Amino acid sequence: MLDDIFTKAISAVSGADFEEIPVKIEEFVISPEFMGLDPLSPLQYEIVRASSQIYREDTLIALYGEEYGKKRHQETYNEVVLMLGKGSGKDHCSVIACCYIVYLLLCLKSPSKYYGWNVNEPIDIINVAINAEQARTVFFNRFRDRLEETPWFLGKFTTGNNVIDFDKNVHAYSGHSQREAFEGKNLLIAILDEISAFALESNTGNDQADTADATYRMYKRSVTSRYSDYGKVILLSFPRFYGDYISQRYGPEFNDIDKGMVGAVADKEVIKKEHTFKLHEDLPDGTEGNEFTIEWEEDHITRYSRSKVYALRRPSWEMNPKKKIEDYKDDFYTARADSLGAYACMPSDSTDDTFFKNKIAIEESFISRNGVDDTGVFDINFQPDPDKEYFIHVDLSKVHDRCAIALTHVDKWVTAGSERMKDVYPVVRVDAIRWWKPSKERPMDYREVTNYILKLQQKGFNIKLCTFDRWQSFDTMNFLEARGIPTELLSVAMKHYDDFLSVMYDQRLVGPKIDELILELKQLRRIKDKVDHPRSGYKDLSDAVCGAIFNAVSLTPKPQSRTVEVLTYKSLMREEYKAELDVPENSGQIRPPRKMPEELSQDMDRISLSTIRII
Repeated sequence: MLDDIFTKAISAVSGADFEEIPVKIEEFVISPEFMGLDPLSPLQYEIVRASSQIYREDTLIALYGEEYGKKRHQETYNEVVLMLGKGSGKDHCSVIACCYIVYLLLCLKSPSKYYGWNVNEPIDIINVAINAEQARTVFFNRFRDRLEETPWFLGKFTTGNNVIDFDKNVHAYSGHSQREAFEGKNLLIAILDEISAFALESNTGNDQADTADATYRMYKRSVTSRYSDYGKVILLSFPRFYGDYISQRYGPEFNDIDKGMVGAVADKEVIKKEHTFKLHEDLPDGTEGNEFTIEWEEDHITRYSRSKVYALRRPSWEMNPKKKIEDYKDDFYTARADSLGAYACMPSDSTDDTFFKNKIAIEESFISRNGVDDTGVFDINFQPDPDKEYFIHVDLSKVHDRCAIALTHVDKWVTAGSERMKDVYPVVRVDAIRWWKPSKERPMDYREVTNYILKLQQKGFNIKLCTFDRWQSFDTMNFLEARGIPTELLSVAMKHYDDFLSVMYDQRLVGPKIDELILELKQLRRIKDKVDHPRSGYKDLSDAVCGAIFNAVSLTPKPQSRTVEVLTYKSLMREEYKAELDVPENSGQIRPPRKMPEELSQDMDRISLSTIRII
């Protein structure tokens, strides 16, 4: 009875008709009556508060008193930009913020009436990711699990297909980059998850393409048009490269009024920080070769570019109370530049001519098993699909460079674009990469090249085209033509690498995890009108892969039917192949042999060589 009288009194004072008086964020997080979680770090609590304030000032004062109520109301933001390192707990915090927002809404008798709408008007929340699979696995499933584990929410919601329907006409959606599918929603909150994974520019010439900026502006307009005072767009991401979209929205280095890009931050003070790692902890401090030091910057924002915006840039170990900087020692030791970007939000700006600026995209695309090992023995699971057409590109060499061969095919087609301008695009699989490193003592024997290609043909791969660069390739091409394998010349150039970049950045590429290839791709430079390697590097594997991708994309016919699956393929493939790669040797699971028995391999070589003319 007293609780009911108190609730009515608060409702009368605040002008809000409460069904239940809400608790503060800290109690909501740790109390077993609510989420029952471990306490967040101070910075994590700060971003949850910045992401979840949706009440009027008079309501807050009535609930918490004038001092705290006004302080809480000052945390009302229309845009929240969170540039946080990988593993910082940003997804964990966004789920908590969504749960708390829904809780605040359901504490009201009529949420829509509180905001001046008709009593039955819906209130919508959406989390948007690069594709539907990412949206479902990273946000939707975690959000649903948290709700099911929170006693207060039991009986107050039902779960549908990518939507959770709450009492009082409140809905939470799991969205992806097909933007028009969510036009017309009554959006109070839009969370753009890993916004830097979205393309910066359209590769299709389609003005309606799902670029990062187009996605941001569409949801920003939708939220502002309905809830100009308390609606908010929340951007979450670690930076993929210097000048990516989360960096632009954060500012101020990339503010450009003429181009309509003004980040949240106008001015800031920067504090330099450093940490020294010891490779062997038991050695004395100062031992030569046993220590290395990293440096990063910590921003203290002194002025925002406009009102009601909040921004934060912090490394993973300062955000997540369960992480410490020492946890990242191996990452910083083996890949310092990439780790500074991914964990410290400090992507390098010293390689402006780098061709593939998104190093994470490289690592996330090349994750499968190679179909052939470095001796030419095929993986036991490396089998052709009889319904697919396969393409090869060969980058020949003699002494200095490596000779490389890549085999690819279009695995399937996916839809992309707006509902009005939808098109289909290929998902490319790099099946196998074989290479040789000749020397002065042992120059390249091109019979090994033709032998390998004929083995692929004999294995059943339907090779529609095999292209070569121009270096001494005519005899080899004629030999293959006589065996029924069509050949052409292809000099890999900038335009072919642009296609390679487009397929990879759109998450439509899966290839073998080969350290030599990944290193090559990361080191490629854009030099005038060509793609080249640094003075001490190679690009033979890269050229072979690039040419083979171009052949597959340009020569595989589009499906006649436009009814193809949506763009969720990449995430599914990534999990499948990562699981395949991570099987331990002693797990008890049957694994394919790394090499064919030597005597059997020699017999196979003799059989194959007997069909090959010496050239």
